[in-house]
Amino acid sequence: MKSIFFGSIGAVAETSAFQRRAYNQALKEAGLNWYWDEPTYRQLLNYVGGRERLRLLADATGTELDNARIAHARKTELACAAIVDARVPLRPGIAELSGRVRSGGGQVGFVTTTYKPNIDAIFGLGHDGFTRDSLDVIVGREDVERGKPSPDAYQVALARTGLDPADVIAIEDTVSSAKAAKRSGLRVILTPGTFASVIADADVDLIVPSLMSDEGL
Repeated sequence: MKSIFFGSIGAVAETSAFQRRAYNQALKEAGLNWYWDEPTYRQLLNYVGGRERLRLLADATGTELDNARIAHARKTELACAAIVDARVPLRPGIAELSGRVRSGGGQVGFVTTTYKPNIDAIFGLGHDGFTRDSLDVIVGREDVERGKPSPDAYQVALARTGLDPADVIAIEDTVSSAKAAKRSGLRVILTPGTFASVIADADVDLIVPSLMSDEGL
């Protein structure tokens, strides 16, 4: 294990409950007659990216996409504020694994296709062991043309670090995001979040409930 790329917000912190509540408030404010209960949100998380989820629903219901876009911007504002206010903790093992990799001379990256405000919210928590200064590369949606499951984000991270894909393990929390890492030649450990749907035969190298579990690292 030479280097690690954490591949999404959900891989480092449990934020889905905050995101779901923010979506519902933003959708209501935008006058959209959508409400996402937990089972619905679990299904929607199979599609990477909030804007993509809203676009799919807009197409399916004949809703003006502009209203959905307004709702997404408001959702981001609400969710980021709630995450920072609650000082959401890192998932178990994140700081410890980052420290082990760095002490061994490896590199640590954050390779997501979420947008900058969401990334800023996570780093705004100020958790030791996972700060901007502790990472060798950070890739966000603004850095790539296509979101996951496209491999673009991982390819950008590999190019910026000069790492060989064989020397990197990706930590992901959803099957869709894991596909992006696999398509870039990385090994993948899947640590499903509370809202994640997991397929038993997912194309990953290891599935563990937590990096600090009996089956984890």
